[in-house]
Amino acid sequence: MLVDFHTHLDQYDEKSLALAVDCIVQNKILTLSASCAIDSWRKNLEIAKRAPAFIIPTFGVHPSYCKNLPQNEGELSAFLEPYFSSSAIIGEIGLDFEWETEIPHETQETVFLCCLDHCHRNKKFAVIHTKGAEARICEILRDFPDAKPIIHWYDGDEKSFRTFCERGFYQTFGCEVRYSERIQRFLNMTPAELLLSETDNPTGEPWLCEKRGITNIDNSPLLIRRVVSDMAKVKNIKESEMEAILEANAQRILLEARGFTQK
Repeated sequence: MLVDFHTHLDQYDEKSLALAVDCIVQNKILTLSASCAIDSWRKNLEIAKRAPAFIIPTFGVHPSYCKNLPQNEGELSAFLEPYFSSSAIIGEIGLDFEWETEIPHETQETVFLCCLDHCHRNKKFAVIHTKGAEARICEILRDFPDAKPIIHWYDGDEKSFRTFCERGFYQTFGCEVRYSERIQRFLNMTPAELLLSETDNPTGEPWLCEKRGITNIDNSPLLIRRVVSDMAKVKNIKESEMEAILEANAQRILLEARGFTQK
């Protein structure tokens, strides 16, 4: 089974979404649809009803969506707790000190710490965005040892990456494996038991292609098949072997998260 461990189905337009859900079902792609805020969580919950055997929604607050939330720690926790409690895995959460220029770092950290506190208390997995804040996140995670980080599309400093791997944090790899020798190096550094595959659809591949002047863009769920193939080539193993590794890792997480079983 193909596994897309990080995508954003709620960000497709309705026509494209219908095609995406059909593709997921027809190709039996186990899909985790990450939420960035409360509105996207609600939409992902509705989308998951169209294919409950294959689509798993997760709730999180992305660093770019921290605005207008309570800033008092107690109020923030009380406000978000019902959403956290309804999601077996938390994500997408994290910090962004490079691209996000409107939300102050302090505000981002307040929300991130709240998310991690829930994960620590409940021993939950959390999919983490790290852009430009890799070293800071590495430091913060020491204070939440029972949280279970999954590092999403890492492209930071090598020291922090090595530390994440040494701590046993899962790593998602996606479309950029095809284009970046740096990402390929990180992939080669990652033990097989920590590997996960993602597309970050529907915007990940178009963003990469735009930077490279590529016009033939595919952002359908089946893009995950190319990702798996690219990962296999970098690791110098058969595609079927890579697919099996990725499925086993994802199922291990899901079983631990809430007793999900292979469909």
